[in-house]
Amino acid sequence: MTTTISRIQSAGSNRICQNTPAAPQTRAHRPKRHFDWHLSASLLAVGVATQLMAEVPKQARVLIDQTIGSPGTYIPEEGVYKVVLPETKATVVQDYQTLSPNFGLNSWVAFTPAVHHEALLVGQILLLEDEVNPVMTAALSAGLEITGLADSSTFDGPRLKTLDVTGVGTYQSLASAFRKALDEIRHTRVDVIRRGGSVAPPMLSLDSSIDFHPLDAVLSMKGSISEGVYRAAIGRRALSHGETIGREMGITSWISLSGTDERAFAQGEFVATSGELQKLLRAVCSKNMKIVSIRNHMVGEHPQLIFVHFWDQGRAIEIVKAVRYALNVQVGITTAPSLVRE
Repeated sequence: MTTTISRIQSAGSNRICQNTPAAPQTRAHRPKRHFDWHLSASLLAVGVATQLMAEVPKQARVLIDQTIGSPGTYIPEEGVYKVVLPETKATVVQDYQTLSPNFGLNSWVAFTPAVHHEALLVGQILLLEDEVNPVMTAALSAGLEITGLADSSTFDGPRLKTLDVTGVGTYQSLASAFRKALDEIRHTRVDVIRRGGSVAPPMLSLDSSIDFHPLDAVLSMKGSISEGVYRAAIGRRALSHGETIGREMGITSWISLSGTDERAFAQGEFVATSGELQKLLRAVCSKNMKIVSIRNHMVGEHPQLIFVHFWDQGRAIEIVKAVRYALNVQVGITTAPSLVRE
């Protein structure tokens, strides 16, 4: 509270008189200097950060171009060096119709300086279905991380997938790792030509008669049979909107098999935390289970959960052994495998 003071002279005395106190300044009427100061400081910090943002060195850009095999573009305002790789296979809509590469169906990779490492890589690789597992294996073997896999096909034509990758390290190691993933696409296409065709789609038997007893023993689960189809699931707990959810709310790893014991078709899904995902993918790839998608089912759950959908075919007992192996690797009972291209 502010008070004004005045000295009043009177006969035979000096006295100090307090005038009426000034009206206090409420929060609503106070000057906005405090707010303006914080706003100005924030804007200044952003401006300084932009000016001081580390850039991708020119020698690193040259190295990336040489390693990837295509020239990139430097975006100085973000400190990012980006290489876009148009994919011919993505431009085919029908035999007589094509799309412009500018339509967005491309592979790309971006590099930026990092705080705790020399560089950070983020990229997407456009793939045909039969390229997914080989390229994923190559990327994981080279030290990259896989963060997503989704369908990218909109029109008639080749069935396309988008594989999301990331990694940290030196510019040289990251560019080399991404190049190895790209090289695997070419290797796969050569293998397809050598074999005389791409990977055959799964065959689904009209009649199903699966013996579930040995499958339960391998999986350490109690499955169920319905119309000859076997299904087993194991759940885990998570929080969504502050509430606990589990298996019956979709937080589950599961597998279903149909057909016969000797020729079965299986599909299923693993649920993993972000800390488990990479070793789980290594295990799944090592057993050549075909990965269909890697995605989230929810937003804001705790812990963050990623769902890996897959399919496989062969002897029923061998399929569930592969699933059990992947689960063991996921939880740390078994060490994650080293991936080597065959």
